[in-house]
Amino acid sequence: MKESQLIELIDGALELADQASQKVLEIYNSADLKFESKKDGSPVTEADIASHQILNKGLCKLDNKIPVLSEEGNVNFMPDENLFWLIDPLDGTKEFINRNGEFTVNIALVEMGFPILGIVFSPAVDENFFGSINLGAFKVSGTERERILPRKQVEDKCSVALSKSHKSKDDEWFINQCKKRFNVVHELPTGSSLKLCKVAEGKADIYSRLGPTYQWDIAAGQAIVEAAGGIVNDLHGNPLTYKFNSKIKNPHFFCAGDKNFPWLELFRELN
Repeated sequence: MKESQLIELIDGALELADQASQKVLEIYNSADLKFESKKDGSPVTEADIASHQILNKGLCKLDNKIPVLSEEGNVNFMPDENLFWLIDPLDGTKEFINRNGEFTVNIALVEMGFPILGIVFSPAVDENFFGSINLGAFKVSGTERERILPRKQVEDKCSVALSKSHKSKDDEWFINQCKKRFNVVHELPTGSSLKLCKVAEGKADIYSRLGPTYQWDIAAGQAIVEAAGGIVNDLHGNPLTYKFNSKIKNPHFFCAGDKNFPWLELFRELN
């Protein structure tokens, strides 16, 4: 994709992310939060659906040749998989229901299997992130926009981003692996895709996910991390890739800021 076309899509997608985020925040601040359970047992709220409708309609208007794959609904035709939007209208629905603020609106643009643009808006905490191939990664708070970079890994300590909703046995295992390698391990509980953004902006060194995730959970965050200079790899060291298929789940992976550090050694027991 030409850089000029990508910049045009970024501007339009950022505006849509803001519109969807404001609608989600309006529902979040209402007196009564209602939700239902989907077939897989995961919750869905009015905010999920409202955000999906704004994003799906708006992205199709930006370029009706680029199909949209969303957690809350698919297109009814077989698109050209070389270029598509991959969105999670409300990532962290449990955080939304529990009112801890750390939920996000995620938009990714995937080209040839790789996310080339990512947008993660977190309206309740007013921390918004976006990044794109060759253009860098940025954090927006209010009217302030700053370039973000991950930090270089030091030998004696490590900051690990973890789920804010629950600390799994896999998380415990990974923390123990880190403690074998580093003298000091700091845990940073964080909700939704903000875990990846914490790595991108240098507030966390690594985030590991050894449980199931769907493609729309990770793609936007991956684009931001990689635009900042970090990595999102599977446990064999390969970047995550994406297809226009709602049933596909991601492999186990890790997200790290310093791509030159030997992170795979932490997962040796699993390979």
